[in-house]
Amino acid sequence: MTTAPETTEQHSVPKTGTPPTIARTGAGAGHIAVALAHWAGGHTIGPEEITRRIVKQRSEAHQAAVAEHARAARAAHKRARRLKQRAQMNGGLVGADLTALAAAEQQAAHHDSAMSALGEFTIPVLDPGQIRHHRHRVAAVRCVVLTLPVGGIVAGSWLWTGSVFLFSVVGAVGACLARGNRPFELTVRSVPAELIAATPHVLPEAPAELVEPVPVGTGAWREELRLYVEHAVAHADLEGRASVHVAELLHGLQSSGRFLGLTTKTFPAKLADAGIPYRVAKIGGQSGNAVRYDALAQALGHQPRLPAHLVPDHTTDEPGESPSPNRSPATQATAG
Repeated sequence: MTTAPETTEQHSVPKTGTPPTIARTGAGAGHIAVALAHWAGGHTIGPEEITRRIVKQRSEAHQAAVAEHARAARAAHKRARRLKQRAQMNGGLVGADLTALAAAEQQAAHHDSAMSALGEFTIPVLDPGQIRHHRHRVAAVRCVVLTLPVGGIVAGSWLWTGSVFLFSVVGAVGACLARGNRPFELTVRSVPAELIAATPHVLPEAPAELVEPVPVGTGAWREELRLYVEHAVAHADLEGRASVHVAELLHGLQSSGRFLGLTTKTFPAKLADAGIPYRVAKIGGQSGNAVRYDALAQALGHQPRLPAHLVPDHTTDEPGESPSPNRSPATQATAG
């Protein structure tokens, strides 16, 4: 019988591929890392909430300044009024009281003019840089919060026992294994109701158009990415900037619910896959990967074009004709 050798050969065939447990743990670790990066980067806070928080902070500072000047003005007026009454009762003031009266009247006039200069609080116009700076501050605080557990584990392992590190590693692996191939839903939290009530004059942002997810295998995402980068770089050139940071492009995409699974480290590779050139550049004192206008024009084969609603209207109205009602936002801002 020759069946024994065949059985031996069947059992000696080597197994290939990653074991399911290791593959599940690796997938879970990746999903947890993406979720932590999304939270630590401050991407759970939308631009509308950041705008409202900045406006609320400035409104409170304005109210505090007005209240302080009003209090000081009332005190100065009261002091001057009291000195004038003393002068009427005594038929005049001594030299020291005359100096105090002049100082009180000067302080009262100073605080009155300060309140007039402050006036009513007006809603400030915030640019993307201010919103980005606020998000960076939130991200810095959250990154510090993330380092606290790691620092505690290292300190406990060094000062107490190495079992702390062992149990931490086992717990992290167990969490990754339990998560498996189930990605987190990367969302932007809604604006708190008390913040909306505190900033009633801030108009909410218009809801972005629902963008259907583009299947990666079809290649349509490349055209979507190239069109977005073309519009963003053209808009930056209109504002006098020759390039746009890769991180700024990614934040703009993710704020509208696109390319949420990418980070600032993986996004440049996605740009390269779409045929978009980038290189290190310094913009506003910050250095990082950026897409330049001239390099993008060479890659596209034409100058980057603006979206239709941002194209400046350079037409002029003839005398006697009514103004054109379809001026572009750039022209309206210049006219205003």
